[in-house]
Order: sequence, then structure tokens, then C-alpha cells
Amino acid sequence: MIRVYGKIIYMNKEFEFMNLVAKNLTHYRKVNNLTQLQLAEKLNYSDKSVSKWERGESLPDIYVLYKITELYGITLNDLTSKKKPKRKLQYTKSKLLSTLILIGICWLLATVVYVLFGIFIPSFKLAWLSFIYAIPLSMIVLIILSIRWWNMFITYLSTSLLIWSIPLAIFLSIRYDNLWLLFICAIPIQIIITFWFTLQIEINRNISK
Repeated sequence: MIRVYGKIIYMNKEFEFMNLVAKNLTHYRKVNNLTQLQLAEKLNYSDKSVSKWERGESLPDIYVLYKITELYGITLNDLTSKKKPKRKLQYTKSKLLSTLILIGICWLLATVVYVLFGIFIPSFKLAWLSFIYAIPLSMIVLIILSIRWWNMFITYLSTSLLIWSIPLAIFLSIRYDNLWLLFICAIPIQIIITFWFTLQIEINRNISK
């Protein structure tokens, strides 16, 4: 009787622990704006396995847990602690600062180009265009970083700015009749991008359910 009772207590504790880890895994995945499919791809596992972990039906092995903690910038204790998980503010600040630094480098390059033209070719009156070209360059950097770190809204916003900043840079750089028609070309591209991102959001929403 004692042995049976002890086994029941052990099973209950095991069940509680699995549910705790499952809740924490779900929490940190959503905090990092990942779907189950995206997390599975990063871990080289199937989304079905991730779904089982988050339902408390099974536990990932210790190496997978280690990879998850590295991915989220947390500790193993964060995944197994009963304390309500909190977003790692320091990790988020690091990503934000890294993003700002890389974008700042783009504008630094534009400033250097502008200054060099002013020193060595002062007669060149279009040196200010270096700042216009810094816009699409910054957006390319932001797109790359947003895909890795940020959410789809940031990716959509930076992609939209890239679509419009490229024809703007060309329009201001080249004196040619009817070059403003480039902006008309950007309209259907913007519509397609909007539909594509809307579709991706719906797909990710259905997967994460």
C-alpha cells in the first residue's frame, strides 16, 4: 500500500514538473515571437515534437533544453522554475542596441561619403544623396535583423520602406523625364508584400494554436 501510494505521489510530481516545463516552453517561445514550426526548424525537430513538449506529453532531452536556453538567452532554471517566467530585459536591450549600432554604421558611412565629397570634390552638388541611399541600406540591415530577432511587423515595415526608398533614390539621382513612374511600379509590389505578410501571419497564427 505504501509502495503504491509513493508511486502515485512520484507520478503526480512528474506530471506537475512536465506541465511546468510545458508552460515555460510555451511562454518563452511566444515571448520570442516564434511559432512552433519556426522553433522546430531552429532545433532540427518536427513541429509535432514541439507541440508535445508544450502540451506536457513529453520532455525534450537535456541537449535540446540547452539549445533552447541558448536560443532565448535564458537559463535552465528559467524553464524549470515555478516562478512565473519573465522576459529577459537585458537580452532584449542587447538586440535593440545591436540593431541601432548596425543601422548607425550605415548612416556613418553616408556621412563619411558626404564629407569626402565636400573635401575633395566640392563642386559635386549631389553629395547629399549619400543620406538618401542610407535609407534603403538601413532597411536591408533591418530586414535581416528583424527576421532573426524581431517580429513580422518590423520586417513588413522595413520591407515597405525599402520598396519606396529605392525608386526615391533613383528619382533624385538621375535627371530623366517620367522617372516618377518608378513609384507606380512600387504600388503593386507593396500590395503583393502586404498580402504575403498577411498570409504569413495567418499561417503562423494557425500553427501556434
